[in-house]
Amino acid sequence: MAEIFDDIANEYDDWYRRPLGALVDRVEKEPIYAYLEPVAGERILDVGCGTGIFSLELARLGVAVTGIDISEAMMDVARRKTEDAGANIEFIKADAMQLPFTANSFDKIVSVSALEFTPDLKAVLEECYRVLKPGGRLVIALIGGNSLWSGYYQAKAARDTDSLFRQARFYTLPELLDAMPGKDVQGRAVLFFGPDFEGTMEDEAREIEAAATLAGRIDGGFIVAVSYKS
Repeated sequence: MAEIFDDIANEYDDWYRRPLGALVDRVEKEPIYAYLEPVAGERILDVGCGTGIFSLELARLGVAVTGIDISEAMMDVARRKTEDAGANIEFIKADAMQLPFTANSFDKIVSVSALEFTPDLKAVLEECYRVLKPGGRLVIALIGGNSLWSGYYQAKAARDTDSLFRQARFYTLPELLDAMPGKDVQGRAVLFFGPDFEGTMEDEAREIEAAATLAGRIDGGFIVAVSYKS
């Protein structure tokens, strides 16, 4: 699995430089930050940190960030970016199924678009919960199943035998909520405009998002859940 991500490490961030990628990123991060509520001085674990996009944002907020990933190549990119930014982030090569931390180590744990690729989502979430401090929160964000975006990635995987999405499982929001350990579990879906949307049309995108939320839809291309540890 690590090799799949190693192969795309150097071009992974290109998506976020395109208009659609930048728009998607803004829409996706809103529910993540709403649930995570990062505070300066907190110790937060970023599971499946990749090239460090989210880790760097947290570090700029004064958070003590630790990022783990199975791809050394992705973390090499993250380390270069961190050094260029003058930030201080600890990156560790590790498998989310076996986190190299003692119980009750982190104030909060976040994972963004990573656990679609784990063989056992519930087991990984239980492992994350183990290293979360009592009173802490776990925030998990995934590509939403039964959505325009998961359909796009599944079609892409069917055409390309080397696609990393051949290794992914796309969960629905109810499936994610059911897998979350802890108490007071809640979640929401966003990203209701599709992969063919014009990324410069943000006002139109926001109208689509608002209408979908008002209608109570949960089939968005991005799903986010939060739970709390007693």
